[in-house]
Amino acid sequence: MIYAKKKVQNTANLAAQTAKIIANVKELEEKNLIRLEEKEIYLYPDIWKDAATALNWIKCLHLYYMLKKRFKESDPLLFKHMETGELIGSFKNKKAKVI
Repeated sequence: MIYAKKKVQNTANLAAQTAKIIANVKELEEKNLIRLEEKEIYLYPDIWKDAATALNWIKCLHLYYMLKKRFKESDPLLFKHMETGELIGSFKNKKAKVI
């Protein structure tokens, strides 16, 4: 869309995206594919197809924790393998990281 000779992007509906994140997390939790604890999330790494998808998941789950568990943006969140407990990702200092 061009407005006043400037290209303007339509922003996505944040409320709809947030609702979708919450619904997806609840569905995964019901299927026992993820387990949410106080500052740790246990999951199967098979959910993450590649590094970009994993980073997106980490950011979405951190947003979920901020909304549902009253997390602060700077609070760390650890992602661990469901069976082995091995660290597979983290969200620290406002940065997502896949290990």
